[in-house]
Formats: sequence, C-alpha cells, structure tokens
Amino acid sequence: MRKRVLITGASGFVGSALIEYLASKDWDIIPLVRRESGLKDEVIMDFCDPNISLKINSLPEVDTIIHLGVKADFEATIEELFIPNVFATECLVKWASNIKAHFIFASATIVCGAKTNLITSKSVPSADIGYGHSKLLAEQKIKESKVEYTILRVGGIFGKNGPNHLGINRTISGALVGDVPIQYGLGEIKRNYIYVKDLAEIIYFCMENKKEGTHLVAGTEASSMSAMLQTICNVFLPGKNIINTGIENGSDQIVEHSMHLPKGRSFEEAILDIKKCA
Repeated sequence: MRKRVLITGASGFVGSALIEYLASKDWDIIPLVRRESGLKDEVIMDFCDPNISLKINSLPEVDTIIHLGVKADFEATIEELFIPNVFATECLVKWASNIKAHFIFASATIVCGAKTNLITSKSVPSADIGYGHSKLLAEQKIKESKVEYTILRVGGIFGKNGPNHLGINRTISGALVGDVPIQYGLGEIKRNYIYVKDLAEIIYFCMENKKEGTHLVAGTEASSMSAMLQTICNVFLPGKNIINTGIENGSDQIVEHSMHLPKGRSFEEAILDIKKCA
C-alpha cells in the first residue's frame, strides 16, 4: 500500500527538489503551499493565518509530514516570526501526534549562532538572531510533544535558482548567464554547503528509515570560497579567470555532517550536475 506524505513549503527551493526526487518513489504527495503554484493536488495554506490550527486539522491523514515551510527573514524579530515559524509548527506537531505521523522538520544550523566557526553534535544552541531563535523554539515544541520526529539542522544550501542570501547561489546564477565569479579578498573563508539534491535524498532516507533524533546536515567537504568560485568558473566559463576585488568579511563556518545520514557528492560533482541539468 502506498504511503502518503505532506510537504509544507512544497513550491520552494528544497520542496521543489524533494518533489522531483519523490516522483519515482512509492509515495503519494500532498504539497502544501502559501499561494497557488500549479503543483498537482496542492493545498493552499498561509501559516500567518490565526486560524491555522483549524485548517491543519482538516487535512487528510498522512504517514509523514515534512515541514519545510518557513518565513526566512534574517532581519525580523522573534515576535514577527513567532506565528509562522513557531506557532504553525506547534499546530502541525499536535496534528502529527494525533494521527501518529512521522514529523520531519527542516531546522537550521543558525540555532547554534550565526557566526559560530565549528558546529558539531555537541554544540550548545545559542541563537543570536530572531530567525535562529524561531527555529530553536520550533525545535523545542517538537521535542516537548509525543510525536515521532526527525530534526535536521541544515547548513547553507546551494543549487540552481537557490536563495540569493547565500552568495554562492548568486554566483551560480550569474555563471549560468555568463557572469564571471567575483572573489572578495583572499577567498580563504571555508564552508561546507549542502547541494539541494543531496538534501532531498537525505530527507527521503529519513522518511524511509524513520531516522529519529536531531541531526546536522552539511556538505561532506570543506572548501575555501576561492576553490568553490574557481570550480564554478572552470565548469561554466572555461578559460576565464575569477575577478578579485574588495575586502573579505566573515570567518569560517564548518558543520559536522551527521554520521547517521548519507553523504552527499563533492562540490565539483554538484556543479557539474547543475550544468548537465541547466
């Protein structure tokens, strides 16, 4: 018998990759979106709606809930983010508990601090901006419930048409239309971002195996910004050189990927995949 999964934020960056990945799997999908997007069988629901609890309880029962929907505003206060990011999650968790569904929540490594250099399974949460605080409060609501849950604390996510707040996504989008990557300063800052398609596979792994608990999700290799920019240039614009300008800001941020989850592909493999599918 086919299982059924509800995916919030289904038309977003990660949601779209996950739905594409699940297309060949033995799951029936209910996409939940904030506004009409054209997805098959989509349900429209705004998490800012004060009647969100009643609307959630009217949804058809499912085996798994994947909660990707979020108001991602890095300048907003916790008060501004509480209803869509915390209260809506709490309502979903209560419903998941009532129908005995597995709850998979896309949290973020930012719960451990926006400028923390190394994030491991032993890192103590220390949210220092409203968005991180909202994710941490949502995690707490999940842990306080009786639901079977998986919390994925995800680092930076890259891919084609990825969110622009991540500089590497702006660089990929630019390279796709012929813009040469710009390196700021020495490019020595290191990151281990996760490719969006690898994240989709990890979520599927958690669905199929009911991998419970809290897990860190990141790329399996830490690369300097200079190396990543050079890879993008080599793949999309062979023969071109990176433009070096400006002053480098920031510091390393490396996330220790969970040993209990599948590993993703290398950064170069991911960039080659983006080119192949462009």
